[in-house]
Amino acid sequence: MRGIVRPCRDHLGPRLYERWQAHLCGLCLTLRDVAGQPERALTGYDVLLLSVLVEAQAGSVPTTDAAPCPLRGFARATVVASESAAGRLAAAGALLTGSAGLADKVADEDLPRALRQPAGRVARRLARTGGALAADLGLATGPILAAPRAAAAVERQVAPGLRALLRPTGDAVAALFAHTAVVADRPANVAPLAACGQAFGQLVHLLDAVQDRTADRAAGRFNPLEVTGTDDPAAAALAHELLAEVGRALGETAFVDAELADVLLGRELRRAVHRVLPDHEATCCRPAVAVPAQRRGGSVLAPLGALAALWGLLLTAVFGGGFRGGGGCGPRGGRYGGGGYPPPGYGYPPQGRFGRGYPPPGYGYRRGPSCGEMLACNCCANLACNACCCDCVDG
Repeated sequence: MRGIVRPCRDHLGPRLYERWQAHLCGLCLTLRDVAGQPERALTGYDVLLLSVLVEAQAGSVPTTDAAPCPLRGFARATVVASESAAGRLAAAGALLTGSAGLADKVADEDLPRALRQPAGRVARRLARTGGALAADLGLATGPILAAPRAAAAVERQVAPGLRALLRPTGDAVAALFAHTAVVADRPANVAPLAACGQAFGQLVHLLDAVQDRTADRAAGRFNPLEVTGTDDPAAAALAHELLAEVGRALGETAFVDAELADVLLGRELRRAVHRVLPDHEATCCRPAVAVPAQRRGGSVLAPLGALAALWGLLLTAVFGGGFRGGGGCGPRGGRYGGGGYPPPGYGYPPQGRFGRGYPPPGYGYRRGPSCGEMLACNCCANLACNACCCDCVDG
């Protein structure tokens, strides 16, 4: 969930960090508007690269003024609009990869037995919602939803190579990256961005396998590095090869404004490799404040796991149906803008009934906060920190 490319504000600087945050918060709000509150847990650092790539090719994307959010210190922000093709493509990617990842967990019996059937229903719901959104954008969902089955087929082969085991993830990400060129009306960029996505997807899967190697070995789970006898130095060599492929593909892509994309898929991606496969003594910026512990995510196609199953099953009940389509705590209609904050029946006494009531007069809620009324996803929890909190290393 947390993602591989997780830049810290100290390295990006105020201007680029503000732009990156606009894509992160925009993805969160788009997921709310197109799918519902619980699906905001799918907000991820890697999938927002789709929105960034659309902007890099188009030059700009529609934005909107977001409501105060507790994880931004109750500050407003300009974010990518949920009606924009950039935000909707990123949301479709999050929903589809989330569905594929959760379905894979169910098929592999990685979830407790009692959760498998409900989790399967959640996966199908995500596929339907993501598929409808993808259809509006002209995105073919086959390579994405079929990736777990393709991976399983490769795993059944006799002595498959490491690149072959990583390729199904690469195929799915390649389809998503290539479609950013379609959305941005840059058809000449389809081929290089497909190559970029193929290398990026394989790299994310590789780094995930490195991080999970010990746990997979102890649990007897499939791990591509263990199966192919790949040690960490060999994995690092492949990681740097994939980094070079990402760089070459970006160099062949025609961008209008490549600054943020170059930083995220260049320097920050190199930092990710060094973080997982350190090849030199590095320094790390220390957080000035404590931040919530982060869960380490899986590959691009497995960002949910048990968290998503529990989220889909439990938070839907918490929110009484998920406040679909931007209702509830969203920025539409209602007494405080949006579906209203607090939402009807939430339990706060009306003003004056018990003294001042809550919220107190003048508290400032005109539209509901974006993440405060839900258990924050890891990305948002990380965003709440005012210092470097990405475990980054120099390099």
